[in-house]
Amino acid sequence: MKLQVLSWRLLVACFAVAIFWSACESPSRGCLDIEATNFDVSSDKPCKDDCCKYPNLVCSVSQKFGGVLWKQDTAYINDLGLHFRIKSVAFYLSGFELGQGGTFYQTTDSVKMKVFGSGSADTVAQYFRDDYLLVRRVPVEYPVGQFKKSGAFDTFRCNLGLEPDANKIIPRYAPSGHPLNKQSDSLWLSRTEQYVWMQMVVAKDTLFTTKPDTLRFTAVDFGGVPYKITSGTVLNHLTGFDFDFIFTVDYAKMFSGVDFANSGVVAWKNQILLNLGSTFEVSQ
Repeated sequence: MKLQVLSWRLLVACFAVAIFWSACESPSRGCLDIEATNFDVSSDKPCKDDCCKYPNLVCSVSQKFGGVLWKQDTAYINDLGLHFRIKSVAFYLSGFELGQGGTFYQTTDSVKMKVFGSGSADTVAQYFRDDYLLVRRVPVEYPVGQFKKSGAFDTFRCNLGLEPDANKIIPRYAPSGHPLNKQSDSLWLSRTEQYVWMQMVVAKDTLFTTKPDTLRFTAVDFGGVPYKITSGTVLNHLTGFDFDFIFTVDYAKMFSGVDFANSGVVAWKNQILLNLGSTFEVSQ
């Protein structure tokens, strides 16, 4: 009988201790937004100071010549049977949008830049959606910006080049390391000529003694508006994870029909502009 009473008292005591510790324990805090990459299902209360971290739209650039990886300064043959070498490439991508049933979603990052004003020395501060990429040979993976919306997207589009307002940005005022800051290869020309949207240094034969030509494409070459790259490939974004996609550039298609033997830089550029519709692909 005494043993039963002792056991009962011990049980009551343990139960009281459990209630005490439960009452004293602080509710755990964490990110409770299911779209965040650090969503914490075990948390009781939302975290302070906006601790949620959201997915990024991430562009992996694949540069090819036909079906093989493009190698810088390697001799290739185009569809006219002419040898040439692409010594370097650089081009701007911007204005990324993903569509679901006719509604388009964008990244949410913004940046404050200075642009030229109406006067000769005037500058004006302006906010821009910060999704500018400057594609070169490396790196091959480029974070575009924060992108929350998940699901299946039936339309992709972005710009080759810069919108008119962004083309007026003053490079020296752009954040350090930003794609629109001053580049070593002069991708910003002047206040009137503004940015180079696409630039390639090309040698028209296999001889390393041949002086290469620099092909610069500015807003004038594109009629003042960026070239719109559009794809109907379905891209899927899983909730709470980065949104990765592959952007492929095929230089065999870009340089198709370019007559290195019998024409000059102007004709080469015109042919490249005609080829842009088949040059780019988007996949996942």
